[in-house]
Order: sequence, then structure tokens, then C-alpha cells
Amino acid sequence: MKRITTYLFSLSLIAVTLLSCKDESLIAVPDWESGVHGYGLLTSDPAVGFSTSNAAATIDVNFKWKSIDKLNTVTNIDLYVTFNEEYTDKDGNKAVASHGGAQGKKVKSITPKADGEFGSFSISQAEVYNVYSSATFDYGFGNGSQSVYSDPLGKGRGANKKFVPGDTFRLTWVLTTEDGRVFDSWSPSVCTEFPEANCAIDWGVTCATEITLRTGDWTITGIDAYGDGWNGASIDVYVDGAVFTSFTVAAAAASATITIPAGSSSMYFSYNKGDWDSEVGVTIKNPNGNTLLNWVPYDAARAQGLMLLDLCKE
Repeated sequence: MKRITTYLFSLSLIAVTLLSCKDESLIAVPDWESGVHGYGLLTSDPAVGFSTSNAAATIDVNFKWKSIDKLNTVTNIDLYVTFNEEYTDKDGNKAVASHGGAQGKKVKSITPKADGEFGSFSISQAEVYNVYSSATFDYGFGNGSQSVYSDPLGKGRGANKKFVPGDTFRLTWVLTTEDGRVFDSWSPSVCTEFPEANCAIDWGVTCATEITLRTGDWTITGIDAYGDGWNGASIDVYVDGAVFTSFTVAAAAASATITIPAGSSSMYFSYNKGDWDSEVGVTIKNPNGNTLLNWVPYDAARAQGLMLLDLCKE
């Protein structure tokens, strides 16, 4: 026992000696590099996006860059747009043709403002078309890669109808700093949780935003997936700027016919959020019997306010 005690004491003495001789200057301290990120806010109407009825409609954005540690400056911003096209494959399944890959194609570059200062820019349909006009894709029908703008899917796409409903777009940015570094990706926490930071802006294509066929019988059918009603959610039908009627579901399902008289000048539907919006489903049909909206339960969270109808089917 005495020998073991002496041995342990010797080890302890060596350890104390080693610790007392440690040179703090020899310890490696990480030399963290400065970092920057961007923040874009859509200022144009999110319900419009690219409009087939208005080729001049643009995506308008306020944008600023930020350096948390204030050690670097952004000198150039490259803007990239991804173009995704929905289609039905040979087996009848929904599919997406991702033109431009994960990053998309560069549409243009802009000169940044100072750190934390908003600047503004627009993305036009013509600018996106210019970088994708020669795009090709193999849709899997045995024809190999085909020109997207030869309209192989029969959507009416062409130089005069650049984008069609079902097309979606994503804007991203690449920041170059004065020391030559390039920032083209960020962690998910920066994109989703950081104050005044995001990594992309998304939009789609609409045919129109104003309902032109108003007169007649509209049908609204609503369901609640849980069966206990919409829990405060409702739909207001506006005619000529005032609430014409309201609709809600009290139990598992409900349906209503709304007759709009001749002579109205405007009409739209507005959604009021409830406590369990993920349970809400609703279908809206116009007087021609065409389904202009079909929400199903468990879709993305319902947005408060104006309901975007598919007026291509009006």
C-alpha cells in the first residue's frame, strides 16, 4: 500500500509541475474571420408575382447587407434566380423541372449601400427570360432534352408568354467583400432565426388579380379536418369594397351559395385566421362552375387577408 501511495504522489507531482510550466502564448487561439449576410424584403404585391396579363409587372425588393462584427464591407452583390416548372410526368405524377440547378442563373449585379442601409432593386420578367431563353430539359417522354421555350408541354409558353401558372421562382444573393471573399451560403440559423437576415425570396405566376366574372352564383364549400369547426376562422366576401357576406364552418363541413347581383365593379375574398388554421379546407367555384381555389387541410399555414384565386380558370 505504501508503494502505491508513493507512486500516485509522484504522478501528481509531475502533473502539477507540467501545469505550472505551461506557456499560455503557445496555446492556439482561433483567428475568426469576419462574416456578412443579407436581408431582402419583397415590396411589390406578393399576390401578383409575375403576371401573365402584365408583362411589365416586376418583383421589387428592398435589400441590405450586414456585418455583425463590423470588420468587413460588401463591395458587390450578385443576384441569382432559380426557375422551377411544374409538370405531370409520363406516369401521371406531379414533377418539377428545376431550370438553373440549385443556385439558379445570375440575372444581374448591384452596387450595395452602406452596412445596414436599405437599397432597392427590381427583377423583371424580361431579365429572367433573357437568362433562361435557351434552357433545355428532359421531361422523360422519350424525346431527350428539349427547349423549354419550344413549349414541349403545350402550355402556350413562348417569347410572348414567357411564364405560365405553375412556374415558381427563388431569388438568392452572393455577396463579395472588399478582402475578396465570396459569401454564397449561410447556416440555416442565419436564414431562419437571425434578426434581419434571410437567404431567399420566392414568388410565382398569376393570370390576374381582379375578378372579372362576378355576376351569378358562387359556391363556397368548407371542411374542418378535426370536425369541430373553424375555431374563429372565416371568409369575408367583399363586393364594391364592403363585406357582402361571410362564411365559416361550425362542425365538420358546410357549403353556401352566394349570389352576386349584376352591376358590381369589384369583388374579392379575404381570410380571417382562427386558432387551428391547419385544419381548414375550402373550395371556391365561380358562376361558370370552375374551381378557382382549393385549399386542403394541413397545407402551409393560412395567410391572413386577400385570398389568391386561380383566375387563369375564370
